[in-house]
Amino acid sequence: MPVEKLTDREELREFLIKDRLANAYLLGDLDPAYYQFCKWYGSRQDDGTLRNVMLVYIGLSLPVVIMSGNGEGLKTFLEESRSVVPDRFHFHVQEEQMPALQQVYPTEGAEAMIRMGLEREDFEPVSQDDRVERLGHRDTAAIMELYEHYPDNFFEPYQLETGYYFGIRNDDDRLVSMGGVHVLSEDYDVAVIGNLVTHSEYRGQGLATAVTARLVEELFEQVSLLALNVGKENKPAVRLYENIGFESNNIFYEGRWGEPDAG
Repeated sequence: MPVEKLTDREELREFLIKDRLANAYLLGDLDPAYYQFCKWYGSRQDDGTLRNVMLVYIGLSLPVVIMSGNGEGLKTFLEESRSVVPDRFHFHVQEEQMPALQQVYPTEGAEAMIRMGLEREDFEPVSQDDRVERLGHRDTAAIMELYEHYPDNFFEPYQLETGYYFGIRNDDDRLVSMGGVHVLSEDYDVAVIGNLVTHSEYRGQGLATAVTARLVEELFEQVSLLALNVGKENKPAVRLYENIGFESNNIFYEGRWGEPDAG
């Protein structure tokens, strides 16, 4: 069946909640705060139910394309949807979807990532670090200075409006570690933690753990499910999140299409 523009949020929710953790980004983006930046497309089974869903998120400087579905008919879906996909984009696809994506958008350098999750009922609070402070728009300059060291970040200043960005400063009042959320939706009961960075000179001091622990505790006052992404080969970060209580859910790939070295 042809690619269809999707506008029924309840239909999308019912499709996505079949695997809340794997679809955490997509569920969060159904929230009105993010939905304005979303374009949704899908293909259907013969009985009319959704088979594959694609989100094109245009709220970042580089659009993001995220897929959901079991991969059946995905190559055809991707081919037929090329007219609605940006010329340049960052992609998130699950491991079983990667072969079909590579046939339509052949690219090198995609990174294997682990989607990790934590339910409120499984979280055991830890002692909080008094150095962790809430960040806001007044801190934008300091935040952008820190992110200059991490050009592949997905931070946009409007994300501070969630109220869930936290950081730690050094003795010179310089921001050296921070993190926040990619999406947060009370309506859809999910948040995705992200944009976690620590300056290279301050790693190994437990700063990322302190920031993440504060984030988790605060977010669980609003939602019951948290998700995050971490590089499969980033063993120290995986251990950090496991120590807080996060567990692995699935493998997926992140990469870019349309960059000078793609295609």
